[in-house]
Amino acid sequence: MEVVAGCLEGGRGTAEVIAGLASLRGAAAAERASVSSWATRVLGARLRVERALASCAPELLDDRALGLTLATMVEAGVAPGPWSAALPTQAQLRDAVEALEDPGERFAARHGAPRWVADRLRAQLGDDAAAALRALEAPAPRTLRCNLLRGDRDALRSRLASEGVDVDPGRWAETAVTCRGEANVFATRAFSAGWFEQQDEASQLAVALTAPPPRGRVLDLCAGSGGKTLGVAAALGNRGAVLATDVHEGRLRALRARLARAGADNVTPHLLHGDDAAVARFAVDCDRVLIDAPCTGTGSWRRRPQARVSVTEQDLRTLVQTQRELLDRAAAWLKPGARLIYATCSLLAEENAEQVRWLLARRPELELVRIAEVLGGVVAGPITDASGMFLSLRPDLHGCDGFFAAVVRRPRRRTPQRS
Repeated sequence: MEVVAGCLEGGRGTAEVIAGLASLRGAAAAERASVSSWATRVLGARLRVERALASCAPELLDDRALGLTLATMVEAGVAPGPWSAALPTQAQLRDAVEALEDPGERFAARHGAPRWVADRLRAQLGDDAAAALRALEAPAPRTLRCNLLRGDRDALRSRLASEGVDVDPGRWAETAVTCRGEANVFATRAFSAGWFEQQDEASQLAVALTAPPPRGRVLDLCAGSGGKTLGVAAALGNRGAVLATDVHEGRLRALRARLARAGADNVTPHLLHGDDAAVARFAVDCDRVLIDAPCTGTGSWRRRPQARVSVTEQDLRTLVQTQRELLDRAAAWLKPGARLIYATCSLLAEENAEQVRWLLARRPELELVRIAEVLGGVVAGPITDASGMFLSLRPDLHGCDGFFAAVVRRPRRRTPQRS
């Protein structure tokens, strides 16, 4: 309950709140994992449970963290101990949602989604929208990315097994393993030695799509704390050069620590300042520009359930404009043969395919690259849209975060043929 209260009051993530709680500092890994899982579940169900309680037991919202936690337990079929008699039943909670008259409101509340997101997903996915939204309330798998600078996936599995951590190969990315059980992987020697980072398999596919050439130059324009940067550095085998830029110094500080642990020394973190001339000089000679764009994060609600409430429709409009500015700037830098990789953890077409189509209409000299050209047909087939041009992942279909990516290229100049 403390964790839920901390998330509601401060807008922080569950991991950050748990790390700051004295009551959990000495707790076993399994206990911390259980607390995190329940808090994430409560926050994911928040919009639905609030709508239900507002109708059938509004007094429980006076202490929002307590009311949401207890009602979510009831909804999940878990007896909440001495509070049981004062709480609505599972059926009453369900009926309160189903009694909503507006079909759109009822659908959104049923799936714990804001109306503006639910409406868009219904328009895009039709009957599949319900399955996608249900999957976004399920627990996210714990997926790790093998650091190829230390060894391959099989070597990582062996090292983790020797420390009591069982993992399975990922479904889609060659670098991915998925953890079984609740072992604290961050307490392992393998983690201290830089053998892995925690990263969803969808994000690992964005690294695979970047596919830098040997000794290539890569600009990671929205690097954050460097999850994809580290993957690209490893894909280059510590050769070539990666410029990792971001507007937040704190994120780049975290990246520097991660680079040291991973043994990656071909990356230069760089704090962005407006129209940065140093970045432009690097970019015009790049082989790849990666834009892991700021987005609504609708595809990663399993990991960041607070985004269901904290991100608004107005935020979407602002983000769409920011994404276009990033795309336009990066496209202008592309030299012949260079590629731009655009990725989001969003399920919304406005942030995904529509943005790529906007860019191609604005810069018709560019061309889309088929995903199979980069990943190969066997890998690409199940994870692309019907056109084969876009990486299109959904948690209900692929088990990973909802994710989108596209590759755009400036064609090489063709040498005129002599007659």
